[in-house]
Amino acid sequence: MNIQGFVTKFLSVSIAQNLAYFNILLITLGVVILKVNTGRLSKTNQLWLTFYLVYYSFAILASGIYGFDSNILSTLVAPMYFIGFYYLLSNPDQLKIFYKILTISMVISSFFTIYFYKINFNYDIAGVVGRDIDRAEGLYGDANNAALASIIAYILFNKFYTPPYNIFKAVKILILIAIFYSIFITFSTTGLLAFIVIFFILNYKFFTGMRIILLGLGIVLFYLGIFSIKSQTKELNLSQAQIVKVDNIINVLTLNVEKVDSSGRGYLLENLMYYLYKNPLLGNGLSFASKASGHNTYLGVWVDAGLFTFLYFIFVLSFYMVKTFTLELHLKLFSMSLLIALYISMLSLQTVINQPYLVVLFAFVGYIIDNSKESSHQLSFIKNKRFKIDNDRKV
Repeated sequence: MNIQGFVTKFLSVSIAQNLAYFNILLITLGVVILKVNTGRLSKTNQLWLTFYLVYYSFAILASGIYGFDSNILSTLVAPMYFIGFYYLLSNPDQLKIFYKILTISMVISSFFTIYFYKINFNYDIAGVVGRDIDRAEGLYGDANNAALASIIAYILFNKFYTPPYNIFKAVKILILIAIFYSIFITFSTTGLLAFIVIFFILNYKFFTGMRIILLGLGIVLFYLGIFSIKSQTKELNLSQAQIVKVDNIINVLTLNVEKVDSSGRGYLLENLMYYLYKNPLLGNGLSFASKASGHNTYLGVWVDAGLFTFLYFIFVLSFYMVKTFTLELHLKLFSMSLLIALYISMLSLQTVINQPYLVVLFAFVGYIIDNSKESSHQLSFIKNKRFKIDNDRKV
């Protein structure tokens, strides 16, 4: 939940750095201990270990050739977290505990996004401002990161609990609505696009038979609502920045992509492309794209470590997605939704694979993929509503 970021803001940068390095030390010690009593390691997750080897080999080589100076130690935080969870999650009990802790943490994070928005808390100044803030930035100081965290919270909580009674179903629905609200107030074009795709995937069972007709009617009403909102944005007491983001979302949903405002990311991408064309084969050096604020993970990998690393990165992401199609239906939709959230967010974020709380999701999905083959009972904690209903009928 970005504790390190708040330590940086409220205490000091040096304390935050020491905290990060201390965590690396703890993870290293944990790996040494866990190796003695580890479970069956994930072959799928080994692709990420190979990616890190390839990435650092080419990126460090490029740094040496082109003289780009970077702090190698600070870049190792996310890879070390991945390695730590690669061993930790091999234990089925730890996998289950991780899912519970992750879900609760992400849901709490989404609630903080709402709370900070309501009190006008600004992460950059680490305090409350005397005006209404334009977009919710949550615990992360960035609207797109906050949106991604809330989307993950929605996916996790949706499978976390299957209520047996209507009153608890109502509570679950209210929590899911609150999480959606935390996504909406970020006014993140990428985030809302990802959520819409994921919402349809997770609720595919609803769209059958007569419900397809209702869906068609709903889509018509939805777009009528969009055009109605577009004509009344100036009357909704929104700030200019919020109006621009609402127009962005409408333009995306109506496929009017040429009118989408990229919030300056177009210029940043052009700048990134200059360096990509300059050194396409070897790249420019370790964390070069982060320093250049490229806001695109895919191009960032290419700019850092060259063409071969980029192609291998795409292979790893594709392999994970393809493997989800081999899972049982409820696990397939769950894993696919997590990956889609990450993959779409990579289009506008540079911080997906270098943030520990996000990169460990790949380790989590990797163990879902591998455990589903031989030990599917170890994944029973990921609720399957249809399975529960069938069992109830048998009883």
